[in-house]
This record gives sequence, C-alpha cells and structure tokens, in this order.
Amino acid sequence: MITVFDTTDKYPLQKIGKMAGVCWNSPVDDPEKNIKRAKDCITSGHGRVLEYVDIELCIEGYSARAIREYYTHIGGGPTRLQESTRYVNCEKFEYYLPLTVSKSEESRKLYDECMENIRKSYASLIESGVSKEDAANILPLGMMTKIVDKRNLRNMIALMNQRLCTRAYVEIRNLANEIKNSLSSYSDEWKWICENLFVPKCDVTGWCIEAKCCGRRPKKEQ
Repeated sequence: MITVFDTTDKYPLQKIGKMAGVCWNSPVDDPEKNIKRAKDCITSGHGRVLEYVDIELCIEGYSARAIREYYTHIGGGPTRLQESTRYVNCEKFEYYLPLTVSKSEESRKLYDECMENIRKSYASLIESGVSKEDAANILPLGMMTKIVDKRNLRNMIALMNQRLCTRAYVEIRNLANEIKNSLSSYSDEWKWICENLFVPKCDVTGWCIEAKCCGRRPKKEQ
C-alpha cells in the first residue's frame, strides 16, 4: 500500500516552472506559463530543476528484499525511516510469496514451513530473554516491512526508468507501478508526469540497453 503524504508537492509542474522562471528573470505569477515552462525544461533535459519537487510516501506491504533494492536509488539525497525491528515485536510478521513458489503445492508448503519455523524460533528467543534487536537477526528478507520515504522528482524518474523495466524483479516492479498509480491520482500535474516520465528506460532511449533483452524494444546495433 502506498500513502502519498500531503507534504508531497501537489503542483509539481507549477513549482518547476516557477523555479526556472526565477533563474530566467521571467514573471512567475501565471500558473499556465509556469506549467509550459516546466514542460519545456523537461523535454529539453534540464533535470536540475526537477530536484525542487519533493515526494513523501509511506510504503508498506513489500518485503525487506524489495525495499533494500529500493534503497539503492540514492541520487539526490533521498531519506527514509524504516519500521524498527529493535522495538517492534515481529513474531507475527507477514511475508512475500513469489509467484513461482505459489504455483507448486510442494514448494508453497516448504516455503510456509520455513517461515513458520522462523516465527517460532524468534518467539522462543524472545521468551528466553533475548532482546528484539538481537532476535531480529534471524528474520527473513521476505518479511513485509514499512518505510517512510522522501526523495525528489529527478531521483524518482531515474528509479522508475530502471524499475519499470521488465527485467526488474517482479516485486519491486510492482512497487514502482503502485507508486506511479498513486502519484498519478494525486493531481492532474502528477498524472502528466507519471504518463510521460515514469516509463521504462527503453522508452527513454528508444532501444534496449540490457544485456538480456526482453524484446519490448530492439537492441541497439553496435
């Protein structure tokens, strides 16, 4: 689940256009002119001005593994807070179930049994006097977690270009799509950004640059 905090800029294009207008010594009191100026900046590749748009989200219902991959997008100084395994009792944790595991009754049983064993071992450690922060070392990467994330638009675009690629791991690709859908409904300006800028990197380059191509777009000829 994605929650878009009201501290996220509601009118990102107007803000981009306003900041650019100040640099160009142009009037910045007309919203429509600011929007046009913002789109001109974006299509011209002037990315620095995108860094003025703040995005603040609560992300939950995704595994620690997916969130760890999300963390790798560090450009532009994003910051985040994660649900603490030091203070929160994680005995009843939920976990991510991969599609390939769910397809087989045998593999699903093995997967669930493993998670249940971890739960029981965690509970036993707590009962024996081990602190939550030390018992947390046995918790799995597949455990669901929750974070509060803040980043700027330029960084989010780069994240989307990478993680909407069909070569991205399915869970983080789902996360990227959910963020895209949530921001798209936040305002009409965000809808334009999501439709035009939150796209796989092959839509940006016009060809595939992955070593293993999915076939969505052709590989660039050497």
